[in-house]
Amino acid sequence: MRLIVEITREDYADFNKFHYMKYNFKKHIVFYLVCLAIVLFFFNRNGFDLFATIISTILYFLLFYISILMRFKSLKKIPMENGSFLEKTEYQFLDNKVLYKSEKSEGSYHWSLIKTFEEGTKAYYLYIDRIVAIVIPKRVFKNEEEMTAFQNLVKRNIQK
Repeated sequence: MRLIVEITREDYADFNKFHYMKYNFKKHIVFYLVCLAIVLFFFNRNGFDLFATIISTILYFLLFYISILMRFKSLKKIPMENGSFLEKTEYQFLDNKVLYKSEKSEGSYHWSLIKTFEEGTKAYYLYIDRIVAIVIPKRVFKNEEEMTAFQNLVKRNIQK
């Protein structure tokens, strides 16, 4: 199967959002809840104050939410304008490996290098390391059958 993929800044941001929500969000929630518990302990160490507890909890979660939004917004700025990530790349998915070719690079990945295959709402992610993935936006497929064929090809080859 041959696919021509042009990654946009939005694709890059979507990948990072997907990765964060799948692998880091729960850890950060636990961390922020522990921090909130410490803050509430200090606010209430001389006696329980319902108003201070409610206000500090609301402010704390508001700051948590804003910090996540700012993190996601900054992701679009990370890839360089002329960097290799935003290049148009041709992928050829063979039974023994994945070939790639762009204007500035070419090479291959053996299927054994692909650790996991994940599906997001807008793209497929073939993880080759903990935070590195081949991003295949769903918009590159002509129809649902082509997407299903791609999924089957990848699942069949990463289980070898």
